[in-house]
Amino acid sequence: MEKKRLFQILDEMNVSDIENGTKLVSVSSNFIAGDTVKAGSKITMGAHVGAINELMIEKVIPVLLLVDKETYFKLTGE
Repeated sequence: MEKKRLFQILDEMNVSDIENGTKLVSVSSNFIAGDTVKAGSKITMGAHVGAINELMIEKVIPVLLLVDKETYFKLTGE
């Protein structure tokens, strides 16, 4: 069996959310702050109120996705 790519998995989860009314994937563009630290950088993002609880019980995993803004908006038609 061929290993699935990250974006293929995310797309399948997103389609499942649409078809089944689930919330397997949530997206937040609520950038709060960014700082440089010894290890590289620290980025602070906002999320829905229950996100911290879901993280603490390991129900979800955080994935930071940085996307080229100009290309993104060109492809969305905005």
